[in-house]
Amino acid sequence: MKQTLFITLTLLSFYAQSQVLNMDWAGEPQLHKIENEKFLKESAIIILEDIQMEVVIGKEDVTLNRRVHKIVRVNDEKGIEMYNKVKIGYNPNSPILMVKARTITPQGKVIELKPDAFKDVNNDEGGIEKIFALEGVEKGSEIEYVFQVNQRYRDYGTITLQDAIPTVLNRFELVAPEALVFEIKGYNGVVVSKDTLVNGKNCIVASASNLEGLEEEKYATYFPHFARAEYILAYNLADKGQGIRVYSWDDLSKNIHNNFTSFDDKDKKAGKKLLDQREYKKCNTPQEKIEWIEHFVKTNFIQQEYIPDDKSNTIEFILKNKVTEEFGIQRLFGLLFSIENIPFEIGYTTSRFEKPFDYSMVNVENLKECYMYFPDIKTYMAVNQPLYRIPLFPASWESNTAMHVKVIKLGDIATASAEKRKLPSTTPDKNYHNHDVSVRFNPDMDTAHIEMINHFAGHNEVEVLPALVFLENEKRDDAVKEMIRISEKDEKIENLKYENHDYRSLQQQKPLVIRSTMHTTNNIEKAGNKYLFKIGELIGRQAEMYQEKERKFDLEIPNQHQYTRVIKVTIPDGYKANNLDKLNMNFVAMNNGKESCKFSSTYKIEGNLLTVNCFEIYHENFTPMSAYPEYVKVINAAADFNKIVIVLEKM
Repeated sequence: MKQTLFITLTLLSFYAQSQVLNMDWAGEPQLHKIENEKFLKESAIIILEDIQMEVVIGKEDVTLNRRVHKIVRVNDEKGIEMYNKVKIGYNPNSPILMVKARTITPQGKVIELKPDAFKDVNNDEGGIEKIFALEGVEKGSEIEYVFQVNQRYRDYGTITLQDAIPTVLNRFELVAPEALVFEIKGYNGVVVSKDTLVNGKNCIVASASNLEGLEEEKYATYFPHFARAEYILAYNLADKGQGIRVYSWDDLSKNIHNNFTSFDDKDKKAGKKLLDQREYKKCNTPQEKIEWIEHFVKTNFIQQEYIPDDKSNTIEFILKNKVTEEFGIQRLFGLLFSIENIPFEIGYTTSRFEKPFDYSMVNVENLKECYMYFPDIKTYMAVNQPLYRIPLFPASWESNTAMHVKVIKLGDIATASAEKRKLPSTTPDKNYHNHDVSVRFNPDMDTAHIEMINHFAGHNEVEVLPALVFLENEKRDDAVKEMIRISEKDEKIENLKYENHDYRSLQQQKPLVIRSTMHTTNNIEKAGNKYLFKIGELIGRQAEMYQEKERKFDLEIPNQHQYTRVIKVTIPDGYKANNLDKLNMNFVAMNNGKESCKFSSTYKIEGNLLTVNCFEIYHENFTPMSAYPEYVKVINAAADFNKIVIVLEKM
């Protein structure tokens, strides 16, 4: 791709000379010449975004001084609407120290906002937004603003260096005292400079240039494709010494293991009292005990993101108040399994739809999603996910890397070490939504009476179960009707009956069953002495996959899954069914010589009973873009089947 911007070379030249980004704007700004015609077709372009974070050691605390300098070119009305009003979110405890903004019009006129143009507005998350509207913005204008904020210091973090619109140059600089040595790793085209000492401070810069805007695509991850930089404090020369890392997976694993297993006698006594319950005493095997403890904790203790109490994660506070934070739930599970002598190991991963776990980068920020592993039954448990039960954990964790805390026992002494682990994926036969459908028509041939049985298992069951567990009867039924209806038009749905609609059934891998009766007039239509019946709609609403723009990403789905639909239609006496050949379909996508996904359907007639069997399966979480053309055919085959109409003709 050719060079996009004249200023790019100027800025890079400045960087090579100073090694420290200049975070102020130019005294006499000039409009930037944009040479990339492809960028000019977009509504807006990020010409420059510089982010500088400086570690500041004060007398009482350590903070991060964050400075941002951004220039955006707007090319049309949509671009103006996107950027003529700017919001900068911040925490009341981390105030914005300075902000200024201006517009450079196509004629070169500079319009700087006055101080009273910046307003503070509370947002719904309990934070504050600094809001300001630029003046004089028109097509071809450049919007520029600079702000500075002091924020809480952390040894680690992630900075995104790409946007949904094109970016010409995006840079992140980390500045720290000489004794603090940070490491930065770049992803998706980000280049990282060598750590350089400038004026007694360590400076390291990550940069990305000439980046196209990223748009979401169906059946793909989105955020993991953005250019980003992850940083972590590697060495503290004033503390541990030059050759000793501040963080390592092994050190972290020992701390994690200690958090889950170290309890005083008071805590142990309270835990034993908690388990002194009749139902628990009926549990005989480790599997039964694990299932009971998981279900008990997840239904009796509330987990909140933050509780303003220093003791909120202590066992005493948790048992008294029945509420805690994520760490408190982890501690509670650790206590109960420990006093019951149930072996367990801990691990952490990320959602691969947000950011795949990179084991080569010891970034503590990636220890987000906590699981327990029980070696005796070889099962994982999602610790902080109240809507999941063993053996399931969120599909976005499947096939992702994890930092696994491997327990090592030396006699009566237990310690731990870190282990890189790939989390398993559930197979398609464990995740399904199946239909059994029986259809008959009324004598006037204007209504189809449908008996439907829906079967949900695995991740498909997890998606549906909360509505049945937590909603009141009427609201529950309304939610279920929306899930199971077969078309976008109204249908009368009644006689709803449920089986295995609780979380204990999920643990025991019993499929959720929903039985219903539907009466619909929308899928049968008279045409002379014939009737057109929209039989394809009986497999439910289907997604289509048509993409006009060139695809950029490989295919990725949360989990492997399948659908089996059996449709039985009673042909009325005196009628015959035509146009049945269209019910025979077979589309298969291959990847490396193996079946990746498939949609097939067949039919047979026995007497006056038409039976249609549809089967759809997706074998892989990841599919390369090379298989995309055939993959799309499978997706669209289901959508095409959904449109099939058979003809019922009077004999």
